[in-house]
Amino acid sequence: MSGPARASGGRGPRSVRQGGVYSLHTRGRRALCLGAVCLAGLLMAACMHTVLSEPAGFSGTPRSPAPASPSPPQLTGDPDRPYLLQTQPPYTVALDAGHGGFDTGAEAIIKELEVCEQTVNALYTLLEQDSNYAPVRTRPNGEDRSIKERAQAATDAGASLLLSVHANSDESTGQSHGFECFPTPPGRTYSEESMRFAQCIAQKMGGAGHRLRGENGIRFAYYNGKSKRIVDSTDTKIREQKSFGIVERPYCPAVLVEQCFLTNYSDVENWTGEAGCARAARIYYEAICAYFGTEPLPQGGSV
Repeated sequence: MSGPARASGGRGPRSVRQGGVYSLHTRGRRALCLGAVCLAGLLMAACMHTVLSEPAGFSGTPRSPAPASPSPPQLTGDPDRPYLLQTQPPYTVALDAGHGGFDTGAEAIIKELEVCEQTVNALYTLLEQDSNYAPVRTRPNGEDRSIKERAQAATDAGASLLLSVHANSDESTGQSHGFECFPTPPGRTYSEESMRFAQCIAQKMGGAGHRLRGENGIRFAYYNGKSKRIVDSTDTKIREQKSFGIVERPYCPAVLVEQCFLTNYSDVENWTGEAGCARAARIYYEAICAYFGTEPLPQGGSV
């Protein structure tokens, strides 16, 4: 007598226990596979982010850290000293190219405006390359600004020093030549610091062979209406008359320089044009370093 009929395929029915074990194993394997796929996706996304975040041609060399930004000015509430001058780098230095826009300044062998902007451009580059400094301009190239606006630009930046670049002229003769600078006069808030900066500049200009006008290349200027009076720095009498606005208005030490005489061929040859302005800019840069006590970068160097 034959036995009971078998199910198709020759396999008997599984018990409930066997089916449960099989189902658990299957779900476990599926969960492991899904986890592995997710992990692989995350790793791939991380790799793609790293590759895309590097510039083209990146060779794997570590990036140099970005230079530190100058700290915002620390306000004091004192109208004579609205913010504290910086005591550590990076120092904010305001650069003022004299005149601007339609105001070209003196016009002789060369225009004063060209000398001012070319010198400030070269000095800005030198300071920008040095991580000890954060240069700011009091006006854009090609544009004019009032003295009040220029001083305000320095104040808004929290400048700890200001240099205003100009050039001289003497239409009565081509013999006048040399360098002179004008710090904030005696009796003002930052007169002593301004004088120290002026001394740094004059010493380096004299050391470079430039003729220093007057006693030592440092003078004070005073206005009585439209009449201007110039005295040597040995005259430390405190006067009520106003000086150049750009050295009176800023809330930091300030010096105005007269780089050379545009009516003198020797001065123009040595202290204007690309080479002459770069030469002067290097002297101003080294004077700024001497004032703050930092080591200047070597010629053509950067950090």
